[in-house]
Parts: sequence; structure tokens; C-alpha cells
Amino acid sequence: MGAPDPADPLSDPGRALIAALEMAAIAAGKEILSVRAKGATVMVKSDRTPVTEADRRAEQLILDFLARTYPHVPVVAEELAEAGQCPSYAQEMFFLVDALDGTGDFIAGRNEFTVNIALVSDHAPVAGVVYAPALGRIWSGFTGQAEVADVSLDGEISGRRRIYTRASPKMPVALVSVTHKEPETEDWLKHLPEHETAHVGSSLKFCLLAEGRADVYPRLVCLKQWDIAAGDAVLRAAGGSTLSLDGAPLRYGVEGADFGCSRFVGWGRAPGA
Repeated sequence: MGAPDPADPLSDPGRALIAALEMAAIAAGKEILSVRAKGATVMVKSDRTPVTEADRRAEQLILDFLARTYPHVPVVAEELAEAGQCPSYAQEMFFLVDALDGTGDFIAGRNEFTVNIALVSDHAPVAGVVYAPALGRIWSGFTGQAEVADVSLDGEISGRRRIYTRASPKMPVALVSVTHKEPETEDWLKHLPEHETAHVGSSLKFCLLAEGRADVYPRLVCLKQWDIAAGDAVLRAAGGSTLSLDGAPLRYGVEGADFGCSRFVGWGRAPGA
């Protein structure tokens, strides 16, 4: 495995990029669990969403890591954006970071929160890592190869294996948020053929699609791109897709979008695929 190229993360066809992102995510996960063990103070941001010391400490750790490892690649991150330090226009290549996705789950004492790091190139998430520190699981996706592995308490990765989406079964499984009840999403699901519904937190919904353990994830409210880019990268690498409501692949970093994303549906295997 070669060392990461600080000028071009995509120059190495091997595992250097994913290994680097996994290292950053696992370190951030340790920081999050450390804060949780001591008890996290909850604050409210300008958009009225919660934030904790774990969000901020984990993000700073990732930002420092990326600045050292890929100093020429811009980074867009949730708390940076809150501080007004992120651009609101497209970049040819940039990292998208959500250092603690599922803050509500974290605050509630649930384990379904994740660390998300993605690399976007030409408006698509081409590499991504999703780490669930409380579950000891990490997912990655890059150039058509998606994997899942176990992570020990000391950060050692083991049991790495390839994952793939599945053809939709007779009784597909639809995933919805644990903490957000959205009438638009519920209405969309009413038009889906007979199915089961499972409630899952954070970007883990993308990972379950990628593992072939579920089939569709509709989200008919606008989110931020850092919420979904890493999970989308894993899903696409496993054979799935994330489509806007007009059926086109979701695009990232579009000029003027302020890094919001349109309503979307994540598919293990989209109808007609």
C-alpha cells in the first residue's frame, strides 16, 4: 500500500485513500466515545439543531488530519459551515465531513451515530468511510468496491469483507429515520408495494442498503450534503444508487446550493436496474 498523495487523493489505485480516511474516522470515534463516557453538554446551533463537544472535537481532529495528509484538497464540514467558514460553491474536488452524524441518537444514549468522511470529485462521492464507533463497525467504498469490517476498542480493524446490494426481494425493507417523522416520506412509502419498515439512525441506513440487508431509503426533506455523502459513496460502490426524485444520480457541490441536497431515494437496486 502506497502513501497518500497529498496533491491528488485519487492518484493511488490501491487502498491508501481509504486507509487514511479510516484512520481519521476511527480516531474521531475514540474522541466521541471519550466525551460520551464523561457526559456531553448539549448546545443549540443557529439552525436550532443540537451540537455537543463531541461533534466539535471530532471534527477538529478530522480537519487537522486532512490538512496534514491532503493539504491541497478543500474540506467542507458541518461545524465549519455553522461558523461561516465553508464556501457555498462547487469545487472540482473536496472532502465532505460530518464528524458526528446522528447527534440526536448520541444525546439519547443510542448507539446509531456515525463518523462520515467522503471525497467528492466531479459532483459525485467517489470514496467514503462510515464508522459507527459504539457498534465497532466501519464501512468503506471506493471505485466499485465496498467493504465492511469490525473495529476493536483499541482501533484495530479485522474481519474485512466485500459487500453488495441485493435484488429486491418479495418483501422489500424500507428504512426511515429514528428521530425524524416526515409526512412527505410517509406519503411516498404509501405508494411503495407491500414492504416492511425499519427505523435506523444516521447514515447507517445507506450501509444497510450496501450490505444487502435492506432495499430502499427515501428522504423527502432537504438535508446537507455532509449528512449523506459518505454513505452514498459506500452504497454506490456496493452496486446501489442515490437518486433525486427525477431519477438522476444525486450531485454534490453544485454552485449556489449552499451544500444542501435535494430530496432523494437511496436504492439497493433501483427499479429497472
